[in-house]
Amino acid sequence: MKVDKKRQLFHWYMEGEQKAINIKTVPYMGIEPLKELVNKVLYDGGRVLYITGEMKENVLISQYMRNLGFSSISLHQDLEINEKESLVICDYFQALRIREQYDLVVYDDVNSFPIHKKPEMQHLIGFIFPRCRKVIAYSFETIFMGMDVLEVPMAGRSGFVSEPRVIETRLNLDEFVPTSVYEYLLWFVYEKKKVLLLTADKKVKRKVARFLSKVDESLESCIFDVDEIGTKTMKELVKDVEKPYIFITDDLDDYLDVETNFEIIIHGSDSTRYSYRELLFFCLRTGFYDEMNGEVIMLCQHTTRDMERTKELTRHFNKILWEEGFE
Repeated sequence: MKVDKKRQLFHWYMEGEQKAINIKTVPYMGIEPLKELVNKVLYDGGRVLYITGEMKENVLISQYMRNLGFSSISLHQDLEINEKESLVICDYFQALRIREQYDLVVYDDVNSFPIHKKPEMQHLIGFIFPRCRKVIAYSFETIFMGMDVLEVPMAGRSGFVSEPRVIETRLNLDEFVPTSVYEYLLWFVYEKKKVLLLTADKKVKRKVARFLSKVDESLESCIFDVDEIGTKTMKELVKDVEKPYIFITDDLDDYLDVETNFEIIIHGSDSTRYSYRELLFFCLRTGFYDEMNGEVIMLCQHTTRDMERTKELTRHFNKILWEEGFE
């Protein structure tokens, strides 16, 4: 994060009149924009509540502070939350049981696949608001209306955010895959890409897998049902750079622990299960591990407002990146 924005964040915490601030950035940004402030608050004797959906073993702020030698950390207690430590890290539901006071609260909506909607976030922050001196909404969208917004461009992993391609069709998506999507799959296979094909449910998943295998026998050896092989096998398969794979799943997951960039096809993206929040994360997931961003294809019968919102957000982040550059 640029020096002037760091100064603005520190000034807000130490002298600013507003109790809340928005730090707006792309999904999977990491903790670069706020780690120094958290470190300062803790080493000055303050208390920090950090709310995140990250897996216990992967919480970035915990790793960062432990590497600095800081040990007063309570991390994702399963039952009663230990609020005696200076840095308390918990998930959404655990935060609803918070009782102590904090100098700084951070709601991290960036570093884990989004489970909770914006109104849920606002509800939780409203509950915690009286229990803290300052609060940061760290998200890809503005959470606090009427409060300052620090816009932080993406850093490092790739030069742009993948803007999704929308393919509309009149076909019954429960039974068929359009020719245009089939041609994308053939190209991905030819290029030895790893494909994540998401369907609305298990029934559709089975039908799509059968249809693809029947229409082109050459695809059959590439197609794997994630329910059948599990993520452990996925992790092993993607290590083979000489073979293409098409992983079909109905789980709404980013498979971030599978270390490869995916070409992502969202089959039935106009389903109510997909809000712009999940769709946007998929757009960033395609370029998570290296600079070779994959495609995001949204296959639907009609374009929804959530799909339009996703396109608007990806264009916005690319515009900010173009105007301000990497940080």
